[in-house]
Amino acid sequence: MQLLDSWYAVALASALKPEQPLAVRLHGERFALWRDSAGAVAAVLDRCPHKGASLSAGRVQDGRLACGYHGWCFGADGHCASIPAQHTGEPMPRRAHTRGVPCREAYGFLWLWWARDPEAPAVSSEALPPLPAVGPIPEGGDPRWRNLEGQVEWQANWLRVLEAFMDLTHAPFVHSGTFGATAPDQLMPEEQWVKDDSLYERVLAPRDRHYRAEQGRGLRGLFITDENTEAEGGDGGVQHIQLWLANVSLVRVVFGDFQISLCTAHVPLDEGRTLNLWRHFRSFLRIPLADANARGRVDRFMAEDQRMVETLTPRLPDLDGRGDLLLASDAMTLCLRSLLRQKRSAGLLV
Repeated sequence: MQLLDSWYAVALASALKPEQPLAVRLHGERFALWRDSAGAVAAVLDRCPHKGASLSAGRVQDGRLACGYHGWCFGADGHCASIPAQHTGEPMPRRAHTRGVPCREAYGFLWLWWARDPEAPAVSSEALPPLPAVGPIPEGGDPRWRNLEGQVEWQANWLRVLEAFMDLTHAPFVHSGTFGATAPDQLMPEEQWVKDDSLYERVLAPRDRHYRAEQGRGLRGLFITDENTEAEGGDGGVQHIQLWLANVSLVRVVFGDFQISLCTAHVPLDEGRTLNLWRHFRSFLRIPLADANARGRVDRFMAEDQRMVETLTPRLPDLDGRGDLLLASDAMTLCLRSLLRQKRSAGLLV
């Protein structure tokens, strides 16, 4: 399934280096991204119209993307600016162009516009709808936060992955050692809503001390060491879980002054593969020496979900509910599927 006329976060902004193109994949299509002479992001199909070479294997030259095979040079609009082997005065061949793709940079991600009709005349990025208002997440360089980034590929459909990140009640079973030290019947949603292609849930997660003693320190122990648990204060926390279509989720956990945020772009590489690009923020233990422990816990959290989500059948979620038995506690899954059915009725989910 593909959500059309939507912005997709497709890469970490930090992955795009100056003077070096970046290959990304979205819904089975390859794109080449680079920074122009002003530092803005540009994107075209990752195929040179000359002999089919990968443009992402080329180089950035004077703000344009030059094919590494024969040096054909392309601008952000996909038009060929020069062919080195062409004699002076020869007209540019009509087919010597590729397709430019609107792109933007925000929230630490690079975004591509996935159009309903990719063959339609090119539209400037400024004329398209705005990016989803992802957040709150810390601004780059904010000294009050420590930021880590990473990625992991799952053998699962991206819509199944979106559902997993909005599914709260699996936490005590899947994430008992990293993220879910809460009794299953004590997850208490305080607020839920769906609007503007976004779903949100705020949840109180009080401790079940007996459960916690059996299962380990769980969420309290997520990146929090014995030295700072006394300062943490309180015995419970608040979780804020939000999803923005097409493909970005944010989980924020607040314990007084201690906060953890995990912002993830779930990139549909194809029908059966999803690349999860994550950005993790913590408001405590901001020294680099704590990064290895923090990264290890994020990796473990992701692996716990991956192990279960990759087993789900059918591979695509059943939007019409004929094969699943969903209950009131599956409120966010039900809301997401309802929103996707609306997109399907409008011809925007195919």
